[in-house]
Amino acid sequence: MSSVPSYSHLPLLLLLLAIATLGEVQSSRLPAEVGSQPHSISLRRNGVHVCGGALIREKWILTAAHCVSLGGGQQSYPVPSYDVRVGSIQRLAGGQLVPLSNIIIHQNYSSSDAVGSNDLALLELHSPVVLNANTKPIELATARPAAGSQITFSGWGSSQMDGSLSHALQVATRQSLSEADCQKELFLEVDYLLCLSPVADDFAGLCSGDAGAPASANNQLVGIAAFFVSGCGTEQPDGYVDVTQHLEWINANAV
Repeated sequence: MSSVPSYSHLPLLLLLLAIATLGEVQSSRLPAEVGSQPHSISLRRNGVHVCGGALIREKWILTAAHCVSLGGGQQSYPVPSYDVRVGSIQRLAGGQLVPLSNIIIHQNYSSSDAVGSNDLALLELHSPVVLNANTKPIELATARPAAGSQITFSGWGSSQMDGSLSHALQVATRQSLSEADCQKELFLEVDYLLCLSPVADDFAGLCSGDAGAPASANNQLVGIAAFFVSGCGTEQPDGYVDVTQHLEWINANAV
């Protein structure tokens, strides 16, 4: 799947509000500086970028389950069809290309459940990456960021719906909402969902190609991109899986 799926079952009013903003705002995603996001990777299937992800250990990547799930369940697309580009801010060049040896989809993930629920997958690399200034695992946060925290996300997604993927890694900042405000804003009751809202009038947000994108605060991974609502870069929150609530699963499997 090449994009973060938009959620089509929200009340009509919410959808209309999101759609109404599409022609009024532009994303202010900025090109990442060399070495600034050494954990951010491009996940490729048959040589084509499908999702982002985060290098969390020398042989392990964390991404969204829907990026690798075949039919929305526990079975993945063939492992040999995937590789990752690590250590480059260019989607098509540089860094290290490493094939996968294993894919582990969260045992409670199902596309039939509420969007964003347990939407995580671990990717085991065929061999450890070579660590350097541009390639470094990111530490996993142990506590959910406080409401209002500034969160940085990075990805190769487009800047507008149906636009082309970015050749350069893009970064932008949003702010975290409380769990209560997250559920209220999206009319969702999903455990362990991290919602990121625009900062002031900057509506930069997730778009097509950003599924699995890592979100970080204080150089720690706090979220993995799961979905956006209706359009790219709107005033509506983007949905991330709260990494801090899945540490036991991550540590038990990424060994």
